[in-house]
Amino acid sequence: MVGADAELHVFDYDRYRDEIVPALAGLLHGTPPDWLIEVIRTATPIDDPGDPMSWPHMARRLHEQPVDLAAWCDWLGTDLRYLGDAPVDRTRGAMLRCHSLTCPAATWCPMQRDQDRHGVEGLNALHEALIEVCCLGESTFVGRSVTPDFYRPVLERHGVPAGDPLRGLLAALATRGAALGYQFGVTEGIHGWLDGPETTQLVEGLGRLDLPPGEPLFPELPAPPPGEYHDWREVSLSRVRMVATAAAAAGRGVLWGNDVGDGYYSQNIRL
Repeated sequence: MVGADAELHVFDYDRYRDEIVPALAGLLHGTPPDWLIEVIRTATPIDDPGDPMSWPHMARRLHEQPVDLAAWCDWLGTDLRYLGDAPVDRTRGAMLRCHSLTCPAATWCPMQRDQDRHGVEGLNALHEALIEVCCLGESTFVGRSVTPDFYRPVLERHGVPAGDPLRGLLAALATRGAALGYQFGVTEGIHGWLDGPETTQLVEGLGRLDLPPGEPLFPELPAPPPGEYHDWREVSLSRVRMVATAAAAAGRGVLWGNDVGDGYYSQNIRL
């Protein structure tokens, strides 16, 4: 089936920041923790460009040619968020690649434009797999093959100013995963995330909008009826508000993913 289910997930950002990010940074630096080595060693194959069977080769290559994110990289933030130009064009379905000419690792970093594309696909797949297994809670369907940019007309109709923080939070949900998160495709993969305080801000910002009342939390949201496309955007955004409210109450963040968290990786890796 063409397209991808877009969902907003309750996201354990603290565990992501404290466990997953250091492990992946260590992998890139050639010194992954023992538990990640075991995940890579015992993963079973899947029919995917980021097949776990490519992970041992990736780990060996990075051990021989490490990448020091903290010292060299200005393309990824401290939580591996994308720091490049926005908005991001995904219409060609290609993964983003770094174009730095000054990075000391420019000739071997898997995220560089001239390196093996399977290296970055494997790294993105591992990133998503660890998040799926360790960091995702309940989720709600918010549309088919949509991104947070879907809500721009709603913000316009409600008179949300250009510099309003709400726009920035939705933009973060759309682009923080552009480097590590997007998968090979037009909308598939992790688009972005917010930490706990940002999620509280998202709830406050959405609370100022006169959105439709929400349905019971976490059942699947059906496709919009014909002729109700604009109303559908508001219903969908009201679902974002409900998930964010539940996440904020639990001290969690939120993560936007398309075809993410459906158990795809949980049966292939051991943690």
